[in-house]
Amino acid sequence: MNSIYRKIVLLSLMSFSLLGTQKSYACDSCNFFEYSLLQNKSYLGLFYRYRGFKDYKSYASVSPTTQSILTYPQQLSTNLAPGSYPIVMHEPEGNNLYVRKSKADFETYQTLEVRGNFTVKNKWNFTAVLPYEFNKVYYEEYLDLPNPSRDTTLFVQGWGDLTLAGDYIWLIYNKKSRHTIRPGFAMNLPTGQALVKSDNENRDYFDPIIQPGKKAFAFIPRLNYQWFLNNQGINAGASYQWSTEGAQDYQAGNSFNIYGIYFHQFQASEKVLLAPNAGLYYEASQKDLWEGLEQDLTGGKVTFAQIGLDLNVTQTTLNLVYQHPISQNLNGNQILHSSRVSVGIIRNFKW
Repeated sequence: MNSIYRKIVLLSLMSFSLLGTQKSYACDSCNFFEYSLLQNKSYLGLFYRYRGFKDYKSYASVSPTTQSILTYPQQLSTNLAPGSYPIVMHEPEGNNLYVRKSKADFETYQTLEVRGNFTVKNKWNFTAVLPYEFNKVYYEEYLDLPNPSRDTTLFVQGWGDLTLAGDYIWLIYNKKSRHTIRPGFAMNLPTGQALVKSDNENRDYFDPIIQPGKKAFAFIPRLNYQWFLNNQGINAGASYQWSTEGAQDYQAGNSFNIYGIYFHQFQASEKVLLAPNAGLYYEASQKDLWEGLEQDLTGGKVTFAQIGLDLNVTQTTLNLVYQHPISQNLNGNQILHSSRVSVGIIRNFKW
């Protein structure tokens, strides 16, 4: 038994050393969203996920002495004096869009997600995730060069990138508890809609940050661990994602996620099982790249407090998760993370 636990420690150290080889910062979009049944089973699920952003660190106007955020050709295309431009939301927007930051500004990202999970002989687990995105961004005042300032709502919807994942399931039993270790690998495929056009004739495509898909590959090594004893346990995991360059010469920054959750099972009736849970979720990301150049108003790190509930009736589970940011340190004056919600209906199978 001692040799088994040495292997567990060695595997964990190897995985986390791999995940931590690059300096990380926070991201606007988390990588592969994890859901695990209390036991390893095949299932088909439909998930709804919501992520919100609002507020800024500062609303101060750009000082006349501040260096211009526009490139030299863009300065020539406008009558604004250098140094008088408003602060940008993201760099670049890819559509000559620059934003004066206001408390009314917000971003919402909603996802409907079909998820299929297939377990083979309780040793291998394979997952496919197909998302459909509804992304909305509101700016109270922005500058669409060379047009005058005006408020607007940008709305983009479409298919996101398909995710495929595989895990190895390593079960360790003793007289008192069960340990489940699941090293795995996921990949995002460039199948989503990444070139959705704006209705505004002055912009060909929406900002790549709010596109439903990325038209890029993403590679995600990950590790999940669960300990279970007397109807309670801990579920923890980590993953690291790096992406190739996608549409509009835009490349998402490498990102790192880690979470830890405590859960407890309660048998409400013969067929009804409740499993409330609580924990912490942390994500970080490096700065994005546009044409190979780092974008200053991207990346950072954020920590969420999380509560949730699984309500299981025979072979059907209702999954509820709520996350609220408790700490965030984003690069530059980015719009801040607000609450997140996930709701899932899962039907598991006794295959």
